[in-house]
Amino acid sequence: MSKTLTAAVIQMCSGPDVQANLKQADDLLSGMASTADIIVLPECFAQMGGDIPALGNNTCVVRNWMSHVARQSKAWLVGGSIPCVVNEGENSRASCFVYDPEGNEATRYDKIHLFNADVSDGTRRYRESDDYSAGTGLSVVDMEFAKTGLTICYDVRFPELYRQLRVKGADIITVPSAFTRVTGQAHWEPLLRARAIENQCFVLAANQGGTHPSQRETWGHSMIISPWGEVLAEAEEAPCVLMAELDIKALKEVRQQMPCFDHRVL
Repeated sequence: MSKTLTAAVIQMCSGPDVQANLKQADDLLSGMASTADIIVLPECFAQMGGDIPALGNNTCVVRNWMSHVARQSKAWLVGGSIPCVVNEGENSRASCFVYDPEGNEATRYDKIHLFNADVSDGTRRYRESDDYSAGTGLSVVDMEFAKTGLTICYDVRFPELYRQLRVKGADIITVPSAFTRVTGQAHWEPLLRARAIENQCFVLAANQGGTHPSQRETWGHSMIISPWGEVLAEAEEAPCVLMAELDIKALKEVRQQMPCFDHRVL
């Protein structure tokens, strides 16, 4: 692992129009202040609402776009999530595709925890299981500079998932999200910092932010968090690129000085 690397998380306010969303992402990426080693897009970056089955059955345009971005940026790209039909006859899965700096598809993670909850906001009732099927496996990808575990949004409420990613060697955990304004204001930062501290990992959380065409409100406040739980960078609500340096040497020192992982009893 190299000693330091640059992470970029992309905060967006996506709608149902795929091409408009890809343009929004392109505009944000073109305005990056410097190059990055790893770029993380938010959940539903290519489509928030709209015809989920249509995109789920035809992901080529978005996947080709992700491959191009990774190759052009010479960075690892963690592609938030897009709907993707995995098994014929099932709903789409919420799939996070990862691309290496040459634009090759490296892995795919399908969200295992679907957000079925009632929230005191304008949408009120969220039932991801109406449109999506849950994934069944975990994914840790070796990015050469560090091993990176993949999660999506609601997954962050399940610490056992994050512990299993650490068991599998994760040094960085990505959390592309579309956290609601209500749940985000109450829980977003404490959940992310807890997952970073518990597992002594960097956490890269790219959120949706703002009021979407459907009038759904998301919290924004994308974050990059250190293994010590320090917020290295935080966005506000508007679309933006958030960047920070990740010190891999510091990660090793945290784990050596407080070897919680070795002290586990259960």
